[in-house]
Amino acid sequence: MISLQSYEDDVFINDANSTTISDNVINLNELVVGSELGSGGFGSVCECFMRGNKYALKKFHKNRTNDRASRESFESEKTVLHLSHPNIVRTYFTFAFEDTHCVLMEFVSRKTLQNIIDDSNEVIDIYRCKRFARDIIAGLAYAHRNNIVHLDLKPANILITATGECKVADFGCCQVVGDTRVPSTPTKSSLTGTYAYRAPELLRGESISTKADIYSFGICLWQMLVRERPFGNEHYQVIIFKVVAYNLRPKVPTASDQIEMDYIELMKRCWDKENKNRPTADEILKHLS
Repeated sequence: MISLQSYEDDVFINDANSTTISDNVINLNELVVGSELGSGGFGSVCECFMRGNKYALKKFHKNRTNDRASRESFESEKTVLHLSHPNIVRTYFTFAFEDTHCVLMEFVSRKTLQNIIDDSNEVIDIYRCKRFARDIIAGLAYAHRNNIVHLDLKPANILITATGECKVADFGCCQVVGDTRVPSTPTKSSLTGTYAYRAPELLRGESISTKADIYSFGICLWQMLVRERPFGNEHYQVIIFKVVAYNLRPKVPTASDQIEMDYIELMKRCWDKENKNRPTADEILKHLS
């Protein structure tokens, strides 16, 4: 049995009064791990069951070539334990067991926004784009009010609920704004996010701000509308050069009506090269509401 008291360096309980996770204690014998939901650079996510409830369990890889990045990602997951918002995947607690770092999270579904974009049978009209956008920016605005920058916002990290709402997931690259204990630039941190969605100031090695997420959000707006991968399959060094040196962005489609025109204008404001010119998440939320 693992408890907050006996493993306080490794276990962080989010909600001691939860009806499913209580008393600051979890018995690992009650945790039944199911099938894999997905995998990434630092770990894999499996469905799991405990006390009749379904969760998602993220397990960080052991013996990876970049152990520092894996550890930083695990530490980043701890920073969102206090977040509770309908458009953010809930993180319940983190722990280390047999040298494997784990994160127990809310189970949402197997479907991501990227899955929907890639599925030709899914209809994504401008109204659905705006609904998705509002969900995403609502979660992002809440995180920003708590001084947390996601730093890896992309459709693959947006989960879709059974009723069609979006939840921002995977805070493994996130940082706390103004936290001097955490490296603030890509040159000092092992966590880089995904280059096609990464703000130009971060590609230049400058300090983070919440406006970096707004740039990524703008790329997501484009991807929902066009349903293509930003910058295709180009090498990340080519992407960096185009974005930083030439201020290039994915090709903007022609608007078919005023609603699309407003959507595209918002998208372009979000990916402005100057972060000071980008709107805040709260401003975008108000606009989309």
